[in-house]
Amino acid sequence: MVVVVGGLLLSFLNILVSLIISFIAPFSQWDIIISNLFILFISQIFAICIVYFYFIPLFKARNIERHPLNLLNSIRTVALICATFTLAFMSNLILVYLFKFFNLIPKSGYNNILLNTEHLKNPLNFLLFYLPLTLGAPVYEELLYRRLLIPLMEERGMSSSLAVITSSFIFAIAHLPGDLVNGNLSGGIIHVWNVFLIGLSVGLTYILTRNIFYPIVIHAVLNFISFSGPLVLILGNHPMINFYNIIIFMIIFLGLGIFLFSLWQYFRKRDAEWVLLIRRRNYNHIKYGTLYFLIIGTISAFLPLVIYFILLELAIYDVLLYYLISIGCFGFLIIQFLWLGTRTTYGSIEN
Repeated sequence: MVVVVGGLLLSFLNILVSLIISFIAPFSQWDIIISNLFILFISQIFAICIVYFYFIPLFKARNIERHPLNLLNSIRTVALICATFTLAFMSNLILVYLFKFFNLIPKSGYNNILLNTEHLKNPLNFLLFYLPLTLGAPVYEELLYRRLLIPLMEERGMSSSLAVITSSFIFAIAHLPGDLVNGNLSGGIIHVWNVFLIGLSVGLTYILTRNIFYPIVIHAVLNFISFSGPLVLILGNHPMINFYNIIIFMIIFLGLGIFLFSLWQYFRKRDAEWVLLIRRRNYNHIKYGTLYFLIIGTISAFLPLVIYFILLELAIYDVLLYYLISIGCFGFLIIQFLWLGTRTTYGSIEN
């Protein structure tokens, strides 16, 4: 019961903030994009507080293993930033060309928060743009999907590698409804794949370092790089565009080297910690408990989308209404899926 109350509290606070901001927006001369960014960031702040101060203590996750910061893990973090971005970049190119071959043009699901030339005249809009994308989202999502979910699943007997895959799938699928509403299916597929790759990367980082700081840094840097691209193009400053392209080229060059080195380590059966982790097999963990996490996580992501299409058919759809439904349903159902996790057992862990 206490878990459900927490979910309702999270939903209520986010809905209340959304209503207040939506009421203030017309008087502050904010347009829909600036209002969306502000609602998004304030909602993330509330979500961070609820997850960190309520759910982590509730599930006794404060007492889990935690390692201090060190140089080795910092090097791993930089390497994974380069390797993850490179892998996502290459797979993006393949998927984009594949969709174009079938005359499908991917559209971004972030069009409702991307700044335009008018916005860029006010320097404060840069801050408002980056706050939710490089601070709010990385902190909130890493606390929920890595700091809370992975240990929770491990404590239920799920192997670390399967916990990373499961949390990454739920993390990725939760982004699809927004892509379908604001973009299209092909764009959503590309985005979900990229988010899944990032989830694997930060999940692997978390179980290797047992310190949530490193996944937050990886997530924040990748978001900063990805969302800076559209702004650089909008600004139209050629030196800045060239500088951005050089940075991207350097990251990809380093990423390819790291990726090839990692493949060499894997196939040479070196005793690197991450290789041992990935090679570990335990099919006994693939039981109903894993399916519960996946099913409930998927429902929590797609129920708002179903309600959205129903409202659209009834001709009573409104952007604010979708925000309220999405926040309410997702906030409540993600808690239900957490609650199911506490009641699910997988058997003993085989190392």
